[in-house]
Amino acid sequence: MTNSKTTKIASNTAMDIFRDEFAMLVTFHTKPEYREELERLLRKDVEEAGKEEGNLSMYLYRAKDNQDTYFLFERWKNQQALDAHFEKPYTKAVLELTEKALTDPMEIMFLNDLAPISPVNYERSPQTPDEATDLIVVFTVKEGMQERFMEQFRYSAQNSRPEPGCVAFHIHSVKDRPNTFVLYERWENREALDSHFEQPYTRELFTLFEEVLDKPVEESLEFITLVM
Repeated sequence: MTNSKTTKIASNTAMDIFRDEFAMLVTFHTKPEYREELERLLRKDVEEAGKEEGNLSMYLYRAKDNQDTYFLFERWKNQQALDAHFEKPYTKAVLELTEKALTDPMEIMFLNDLAPISPVNYERSPQTPDEATDLIVVFTVKEGMQERFMEQFRYSAQNSRPEPGCVAFHIHSVKDRPNTFVLYERWENREALDSHFEQPYTRELFTLFEEVLDKPVEESLEFITLVM
């Protein structure tokens, strides 16, 4: 028989481990003449980061409607792992190029999961990668509406993740920006996403958006394409 006290200690230890983990969304708006060079260096950064012990995942995306906009979506075991990553030559190469290659400064958002799950279950691979539909949304919520927003999104995450076509569904708060939240979703295909939009808990979210957001969600939604 398992000792209940031992089980509780083990559970708390696991939660302490998960609590150190965090995600990042990094946005690059590149000048057209530097696009190919930046993408090459970002690809190298992603490839090499995958070999680092402290990296949990790292994906490079391009905005579907703007080929000069790239996103890195990353997860790290702890701050020490990220600090070590920034010292790698392939990461320094990216940072050096951004000093001249971008139209706007690189933006880094440090993210905390509002509906955390085990890293083992964080994301699975879509059955047909070429058909996968990915999106991110950066929400700005009106002052005083944050708790309602978070409560509704936790409920939505709980219901959305079991949907047959859901590959990933994660809502995050942004460190030092209490009114800003980032949603990251991945679906097997557009049909799965369209079905998700018709679910009652998703409709409840859209209704809430009209009340709590500073601007319409359509202005913040970005469909993205996985580069690697």
